[in-house]
Parts: sequence; structure tokens; C-alpha cells
Amino acid sequence: MVSRQLDFERTVRYSITRNGEGNFLLKAQLEDRLHDIETVLITTADTLEIQSATVAFKRSPSPFCAQAQQCFARLVGVRIGKGLSTTLRERLGGGEGCGNLRTMMLGLLPLAINARVSQDCESDEHALELMQQQLEGTCAGFPPQSK
Repeated sequence: MVSRQLDFERTVRYSITRNGEGNFLLKAQLEDRLHDIETVLITTADTLEIQSATVAFKRSPSPFCAQAQQCFARLVGVRIGKGLSTTLRERLGGGEGCGNLRTMMLGLLPLAINARVSQDCESDEHALELMQQQLEGTCAGFPPQSK
């Protein structure tokens, strides 16, 4: 009888730093027993326009997975903001795309908004005030304020 491993664990890590030109360097890694995928994107700090987007499939369940790199390159020129989910579905979806890349980008890219808002704040409280102003009405965490 063949023994099968039934447990499945996945780790996703995100990081945002500044590069030497002052742009944001966004990194994501997804790792489980079938996958090890790393992405690196560079965005402008002010407009959050994606300047470059690369992905490395270090481990994947199919030799064809790496073909999704072509779709991933379509993120260049996208501005992170309203309509992001739709844009990701359009550019990374379908038979040429990759669901794991969409999942990774849905977690990573909105963090660039947090980084932009909080980059010059003196405190976390100040950053939260600015986030409330800029993200008002976009999710349950930032409901519309009554005027």
C-alpha cells in the first residue's frame, strides 16, 4: 500500500522596502510542498505604477507553470489602486495565467498603498489617520465617515 502525505501547509511572505532610486521594491514568496514561487516588482513611490515585474518558479507541479511569466510581465504599467482585483484577474487569469500568482499579488500589492501612506509619518497613529482618509469606503476596516 502506498502511503500519502495528507497534510498540506503553505507559507506566503511579503516585504516592501525602498531601492536605491527611492522606488518601492515589493517581494512575495509562496512555498508549499509543490511550489516555490518568488516575485519581485518595482513601483514608483508616489503613483505606485509598476515599473518591472519578474517571477521565478523555483519549484512547480508542472514544467508549463513557468509560462505564466509572460502574463506576469503584463503588470508593468499598472497603477496599484482602485480596480486592482479586476486588473489582476484580467492580466493573470485564464489558461495562460496562474491562480497562485493572483493570490500572491492580491496580498502583496495593496500593502504598497500602506507603505506609501505611512512612509513619512511620525507615528503609527498618524499613519492610521492618513489611511482612514485615503482608504475610506474601500473595505470594512475603513467605512465611510458620516459628514
